[in-house]
Amino acid sequence: MSAEAADRVAAVISSRPSTPLQTSWFEFLLDGSLLENHLQKSNPDPLPVQLIIQFLEQASKPSVNEQNQVQPPADNRRNRTLKLLALKVAAHMKWDLEVLEKGLTIPVLNMLLNELLCVSKVPPGVKHVDLDLSTLPPTTAMAVIIYNLVSSGFLRLSIVQQEKEMTENILTVLKEQAADSISVLEGALRLKKDFYVHTLRTLDLLAADAAANGETESSTAGLRISADELHCQVHYDLGGIFFQQACTDQPAFEKARDHFRQTKELGRDERVSERASE
Repeated sequence: MSAEAADRVAAVISSRPSTPLQTSWFEFLLDGSLLENHLQKSNPDPLPVQLIIQFLEQASKPSVNEQNQVQPPADNRRNRTLKLLALKVAAHMKWDLEVLEKGLTIPVLNMLLNELLCVSKVPPGVKHVDLDLSTLPPTTAMAVIIYNLVSSGFLRLSIVQQEKEMTENILTVLKEQAADSISVLEGALRLKKDFYVHTLRTLDLLAADAAANGETESSTAGLRISADELHCQVHYDLGGIFFQQACTDQPAFEKARDHFRQTKELGRDERVSERASE
């Protein structure tokens, strides 16, 4: 190639708009401020859901010891930080369950929810159905409700769909928890108070003081979810579960119809309230 031709090629290349490199998952470990700055972008790359997948996949990778034996993922600072970063991304998304359910595989979503239970200080080894939600700190109670809302969504998937995406262990646990999840959600409908869900700030507080809930025990810490807003979602999910059972169970059809009716009424009340506040 002549010098003149080389100059022309160089000029064409330099005139092309440069495409910024995708931010790698490990960069978020090195710079504590990078995540919030990244999520504030209009078109972040990777997208929030992709970040959750990357963080949790890296945190769940098995390790290999000196004898070249595969070991479970290490419980170390790196992996704990990766799990916290995944939770922060979900908090930035305001725990949009529809987006999370569509964007994450069931094993990844299950891992995310279990981490939420852990950081929210949900008592380990205790069935959720045996917990009194009214006595728990607001973000702890909301973590239990979110977990069971998503679990109820799993129940509406066909067995074939589930087995494609999750291990047999997860499927077995979800089947065993089916009735309990319904009971937990029905119990949430009896609570006539606002709820609070973790934000980036409350997660930072937990990370700074792992021994206590700290400020998250306050009745006003976190993102407020009105009782009507949550009840509307719970009624909708329960309606879907009972409607699926209705083909073989007439009482289930009546329950589904009642839950959908209350979903409609609460949705209408929310719209009226929003217009009144404008």
